[in-house]
Amino acid sequence: MSRIGFFGGSFNPPTIAHLEIVKLAICEANLDKLVIVPMGDKYEKHELIPFKYRYEMLLKMFENNEKVKISNIQENQMKKSYAIDTFKIIKKLYVEDEKFFIMGLDNFSNIANWKNSNELLNEYEYIVFGRNNIPIDIELENVKFINISQNVSSTEARFNIKNNKDVENILTKEVISYINKNGLYKGDL
Repeated sequence: MSRIGFFGGSFNPPTIAHLEIVKLAICEANLDKLVIVPMGDKYEKHELIPFKYRYEMLLKMFENNEKVKISNIQENQMKKSYAIDTFKIIKKLYVEDEKFFIMGLDNFSNIANWKNSNELLNEYEYIVFGRNNIPIDIELENVKFINISQNVSSTEARFNIKNNKDVENILTKEVISYINKNGLYKGDL
């Protein structure tokens, strides 16, 4: 049985904070593999670029990390998908494995408002990341809390790109190159 982490998000674009989360999750939770699950195009988020670009940026960012897999299970979703739907798909695909769902503290703090929140909280294991070494005073048996040092966001990256500001301290060189090559975040796609 393998220990596998699943990290969902919009990754619009993937930042160095996402990179740090992946590296720390693999190390701190002793994961055999980490699967990144970018949300599909039906995910309701402001300025969300098409799945294809976000998926390909993640492939570029992690192409040299054999423990990381980028999933396309959300690519062709036809309707709005909820976390519980994705969790159930993952549960069926990875029956024999020990599964950990990775998310930021901001999202985890909101989980009580999600569809089927009781099932989410009681049936799954979590690795939750906080920023800026803010003390985390939640104690749950099925949750491992880890702080990250990077305090950057995809929103900040999009703003900087749109306004021709530097993003070298926010994005990896592979992601910057991909964004420039495809003219992303400069205007509407």
